[in-house]
Amino acid sequence: MIKKRLEQVQAGVRKGVFAGLKLAGHKPGKAIKNLHYGREAGQVLDIFLPKEGFRGTQVVFLHGGGWRSGSKDEYAYLGAAMAAYGITCAVVGYRLYPEVRYPLFVEDVAHAVSWLRRDGLRYGFADAPIYLMGHSAGAHIACLMALDERYRALAMLDETSVAGVIGLSGVYRFRPETSPVYSDIFSSAEPGFESVKPINYVGDKKVPILMLHGDKDGVIGIKNAQQMLQAAASVGQKAVLHPLPGYGHVRPIFDFLPFMPNHQRTMSVLLSFMSGARL
Repeated sequence: MIKKRLEQVQAGVRKGVFAGLKLAGHKPGKAIKNLHYGREAGQVLDIFLPKEGFRGTQVVFLHGGGWRSGSKDEYAYLGAAMAAYGITCAVVGYRLYPEVRYPLFVEDVAHAVSWLRRDGLRYGFADAPIYLMGHSAGAHIACLMALDERYRALAMLDETSVAGVIGLSGVYRFRPETSPVYSDIFSSAEPGFESVKPINYVGDKKVPILMLHGDKDGVIGIKNAQQMLQAAASVGQKAVLHPLPGYGHVRPIFDFLPFMPNHQRTMSVLLSFMSGARL
């Protein structure tokens, strides 16, 4: 009972914090909320449109939370920031553990992307190449979507439909077998869990990867991103890692707020990558 009450309090505090971030963030030209891309309650997304100066670039953002927590509603400020810089952004919700296990949350995102390229046209999301971006577990899903042909096929994406993938404090190589919870989340995968690790899908014909990772990340160490960088480089895939000095695991997502000291720098890195510039 005490544990449940504590979780409720923590959830309330988190909700209040992210509501404050929304108020303090950029203002999009237009925000279209709670569009259902599937029949289940968690299969919902928001679209943020630029007021002016559309760059012709579109981003699909996936929240983190260890595949078992988090919400699209917490990242309205991030979608608004992208729109303020001329980029159309869809912030996608997906079903979480224990309601579902792998691969259903990845398949949710595949269905969301397919929906955006079809029905999203009515809301201002163009049928054009997209960038997939995620934080933590969301980066893991974004990479699988971009690099694993199974999920590209499910989303009906050909090789030119995804322009690149961006990982913020991302999970690229991990060992679910070391955790009872993660072993259960990925229980449908084969022994060894190799098929769920994005690092195993690098290739010379795959899309460019941009990784931003704090060097003080105590949840997913920066070595994870360094290994992904090395794996991609070894096969000729374009990949860039931007270490963030002094940043922990959550800190990178706060750089989307206009009052943060590194806001302009982070946005410049993202915009340069999405413009195809050499970083």
